[in-house]
Amino acid sequence: MSNLRRALTFTLTAAMSLGLASAASADSLVQSAPGARNLAAGGGYLVWAAPAEAGRWKLVVRAPDGKVTTPAIPTFGALPDPAVGSDRGAIAARRLLTVYSRCAGTSAVSGCDVFALNVLTGREERVTRLSTRAYSETNPQIALGALTAVRRGGPRPGVYSFGSGVRAARRLTRFVPAEIAASASRVVTAERTANGYQIVLRQRSGDGTPRVLASDVPARPRSLTITRYRAGWLAGAQAFQTTRFAGSSGVVFNPAPQQGNRELPASVDSIANNSSIVNWYLDGEGVKLLDPRLFG
Repeated sequence: MSNLRRALTFTLTAAMSLGLASAASADSLVQSAPGARNLAAGGGYLVWAAPAEAGRWKLVVRAPDGKVTTPAIPTFGALPDPAVGSDRGAIAARRLLTVYSRCAGTSAVSGCDVFALNVLTGREERVTRLSTRAYSETNPQIALGALTAVRRGGPRPGVYSFGSGVRAARRLTRFVPAEIAASASRVVTAERTANGYQIVLRQRSGDGTPRVLASDVPARPRSLTITRYRAGWLAGAQAFQTTRFAGSSGVVFNPAPQQGNRELPASVDSIANNSSIVNWYLDGEGVKLLDPRLFG
């Protein structure tokens, strides 16, 4: 039995015995956003993609004070998948950016380059370190100046990482995963296998052996998240988060997937973290704040 199936069996049994599966939810709607997709969070900001005219998409930004804006940038033919993070580790002159791909036409995988939006100024620029003519770059991530993206096509596709202040790209995989999420030090990927999918954790440096966090996941995991110590994802209307895979002193643990204490609404599209836990989700109504938390 896979570690994910063990976790599912254990948590479902515990939920039935404790009545958690039917626990009342007081989740609050913090922003109405019908039809929105791909929620991301960082630095107190929330970003998502919303339907625009003629079947296109636009980015929407919600500031920590609750102010919602639509940046004055071109709309998207393909659904964007934003990620939020800072462009450097040092506090001085640090910028909070949302990174995403702009693709040719309505394709989400072909002719894509990486762009960044400064959430404070609303200014957009092409991320030249990640964007190339030889590849199509998708699923970009940014954390404390470290950049990660999936490169498709070209002679050497895979997951590429740029450390903060490092010019040369490091290829972490030789294949194209279904999805990635990245912190300043680690990258988590959803990878197709003969038995479904697996969630794999790698050091951004390329050191060490990749660690399988969950295996034999029957359906494609989506909305991958990562914090300094944990990874999470959605499977249907159920959220999962791992136990800690490392400690502040550098001690490495043996992480296991944990199932949230209740299912989210059937229309759930994505989840997002604050600094350490899954705190928000996006469903057919809009952005919601979790209450109670999904994980202890």
